[in-house]
Amino acid sequence: MWVEPVRDGGPTGIWEQRWHQAVMAALATWQRHLPITLVDQPERAQVLVERRRPPRLNNRASHGRAVLELLEVRRPRTWQLEPRVTVLISPGQAQPAIQATALHELGHAFGLWGHSDQPSDAMAAKPGAKPILELSERDQRTLRWLQQQPGLNPSPTP
Repeated sequence: MWVEPVRDGGPTGIWEQRWHQAVMAALATWQRHLPITLVDQPERAQVLVERRRPPRLNNRASHGRAVLELLEVRRPRTWQLEPRVTVLISPGQAQPAIQATALHELGHAFGLWGHSDQPSDAMAAKPGAKPILELSERDQRTLRWLQQQPGLNPSPTP
């Protein structure tokens, strides 16, 4: 995973720093449930998190979006398809809202492409009045269910 770094470390870069802190807090929440490796170069990542407002989709604005691509990559002695997800998180929000948006969009990047009908879930279709900053028990159960699906577990079968 690659997260867009803070480029302006001075006083004018405070908004970049707040965005980065919020995204890293959301990532830390996911790291309690998934092994995630951060990389310094975007070309080495399967998930890229960028600080920019997503373009309108169906004439609707959004503060975040996860976009999936399948890339054909060369690995030792073989070509294979690998996913790459670009996560766009708008910087124009309050810090808790950025964190909640990042938590939700990272869920999509990690395979939870559906939405919950419960506003207390991080993967809720519509955000509630209060930003959700932790994974609910339902979010965690959905992640565990996904990890148990055949072909998705990287550990060898006996």
